[in-house]
Amino acid sequence: MANMLTYGQLNGYLFHLHIRFSLSERWIVGVKRWSKPEEGLFKVNWDAAVNQKDRKIGIGVLIRDHHGFFMGSLQAHRNLKGSSFDAEAYGMLLAAVFCKEVGITHFCLEGDSKQVVDLLKNYTKNWSLGGCLVEDARETLNSYACWSVTHTNREANMAAHHLAKTAFGCSEDIYAFETCPSYILHIVTKEMM
Repeated sequence: MANMLTYGQLNGYLFHLHIRFSLSERWIVGVKRWSKPEEGLFKVNWDAAVNQKDRKIGIGVLIRDHHGFFMGSLQAHRNLKGSSFDAEAYGMLLAAVFCKEVGITHFCLEGDSKQVVDLLKNYTKNWSLGGCLVEDARETLNSYACWSVTHTNREANMAAHHLAKTAFGCSEDIYAFETCPSYILHIVTKEMM
């Protein structure tokens, strides 16, 4: 009797297995349009922008539910002299940490840096700054119940891209919850259709 599962535990376990197996082909490439995640999951898009002249990066992270509704966003800029790979890797790390701060544990992470996504999924060592940031992101992501990562095209990542570009004008990190920032509302609304 001690090994019996309650209905809720069994249901949770089956949901976890369903998500793991349905996402076992985690590395889908070439999405042209933003798509909603499966029911029960969130989609977390991230992007980074680089201003080489000022040695700054802008990060945009956007969380949406399975209906496509806005749940939260993060905009940040940092002083970082590095490549676009370094910036995208740092953006993915911020996205992973943001999920922890918000409390979501079942999500699909999506970004338009194929190099970062490929490094995350291949588990190869890369001792560059970007490679170390990807490794830090992997450690954070592995603490979640269920996650996946997908490479997407810029066209399917426009809201996060716009957040990253406008982050250069922020004096501090900006968190938005429930109310979508007006400057990406038209993108989010269009992508829900």
